[in-house]
Amino acid sequence: MVFSPLLVAALFSVAAKAANDWSQPCFGECNWDITSGSGSGTVRITGPQAAVSDITNAAGWAILDCDANTADQDIRLVCQDPSKGCDHVYNNNAAGTLVRLPKDCGSTPFALVTREWTHQDQSIPATVQSKISRRDGSQPVVKGMSLATNFADANVTNGNVALFLMGSSIPGAAGNFTVEPPTGASATKRGLGSWVDESLGALAKVHANFLGIGDFNKNITGTSPINFSKDFPLFDKQISCPQQGNVPAFSGEAKVDLNGNVDGTVNYGVAAKGSILPPSLDEFGLFVGLDATITGTLGIDATLTGSISSGKIPLFSVGIPELDFPKILSIGPTFNVDAEATASLDANLDMDVDLAYDVKGLQLFFPPGSNSQAGTYTPGDSNIKLSVSPNVTSHGQVAAHLIPSLNFGISALGGKTQATVDLALDADAALDLSLTAGAEASTSTSGNGASAEVGGCVDITSGLNVNAGANADFFSIFKKDTSVPLFQKNFDLFKKCFGSSTARRAYTGRAARAALLSRDDGVSCPTSLLGTAESVVEQQVSGSR
Repeated sequence: MVFSPLLVAALFSVAAKAANDWSQPCFGECNWDITSGSGSGTVRITGPQAAVSDITNAAGWAILDCDANTADQDIRLVCQDPSKGCDHVYNNNAAGTLVRLPKDCGSTPFALVTREWTHQDQSIPATVQSKISRRDGSQPVVKGMSLATNFADANVTNGNVALFLMGSSIPGAAGNFTVEPPTGASATKRGLGSWVDESLGALAKVHANFLGIGDFNKNITGTSPINFSKDFPLFDKQISCPQQGNVPAFSGEAKVDLNGNVDGTVNYGVAAKGSILPPSLDEFGLFVGLDATITGTLGIDATLTGSISSGKIPLFSVGIPELDFPKILSIGPTFNVDAEATASLDANLDMDVDLAYDVKGLQLFFPPGSNSQAGTYTPGDSNIKLSVSPNVTSHGQVAAHLIPSLNFGISALGGKTQATVDLALDADAALDLSLTAGAEASTSTSGNGASAEVGGCVDITSGLNVNAGANADFFSIFKKDTSVPLFQKNFDLFKKCFGSSTARRAYTGRAARAALLSRDDGVSCPTSLLGTAESVVEQQVSGSR
């Protein structure tokens, strides 16, 4: 989907306007806008005239008693100006009608009238009495209404009520719909799935126009900073190794650590379509915009042999400002960082390798629809240092993952359905190593690595995999354990073979990586003399190569 700059500007001017007009009554169709500083959004409900009404001042009503912080409650109200349409709520029967509430009445924008009666307390405050407009001068009757927001328990008597919703983490970006929803009877018909895709695509363009694609600016309102910096061990095991044959006693250790950094900004948007009576969503979509720099250094120091598996380790979690359409849809995002390392070792190994990635203008959509994922992913320069025992035959593999993720907790229609959608950016580095016994190594002053006397091959790769998933069923839109690959890119950081053709042929390569890394035999003391680690590679690899 391609938008011209003029159309994008027009979309932004439309989106910035508020959909809800408090000066006009909403009969059969109502809008409500998020007005908090943490985001923007609009929800529209539409249905038969008897199903959707209004008890605000715009419809002639004055609320006498109502708790602004309570959803389900009994209220007192009076019709102060019949000419504005007080009687509309009685089109079929007040009970069963979904009504718009004033800002200072209730904690939700809409509520269902479950009961209406003539209240025993007929007192009217003087401030309201002075505004009462009746041609015959008669005293109005104070009414009582019971309001409920558990829509799943509602007895739908006045007709189904359709729901359209759009929200943005950027204030002003979604004050109105970027794509106008259908109105009238067509709004309740199925087969409108393209509305969510079109709305999200247009909203993503508004975001890009507002923020500037790929512009890294933490000061723009609506972009949440995501920051993480930590040096942490992934695996550390020490063993006091006794003498075995010609191997003297020594203190052995296998240690894997990662110095990780994530610095960036995130924004997001959402669109949904369905019905509030009865409560159900037919379509739902989420997009995430991300600019970030991901860097880190993986360090391994091992004098033990065997396999290492750290499992996924949670390192960091922080909340991101939420979007809340009370009792309709709430989204609470968190930024998390996990890490994981696996290794299969049979030599004295000392390695440092950098992870370095720039993510610019990344736009991800879930579930995937007609909108294309966008953005650029560029590897940065990486420093590589590797020292191994030159006098053993080694077939070693190492893989490490730094996994920033955005988890979106979603609660829809009063908690009828809840799920978490996670978008994980798995930045990884992997080493495949094959060396033959008896090789001698020396450090090259030119920075090109080992001398020709070293036999074997070193292969270091990096990559970024972006996957989306869900932990629960969400209506019929997506299922529990859904997993969708959204983006994948792999790079060869460094690959070089040294020494004789025999040593080169001994290279096991990437094909052996999965089998070796799946070993689960732990680490133990070596049964042969490993010797002192000698430098094989020490150089910087350019990310632009």
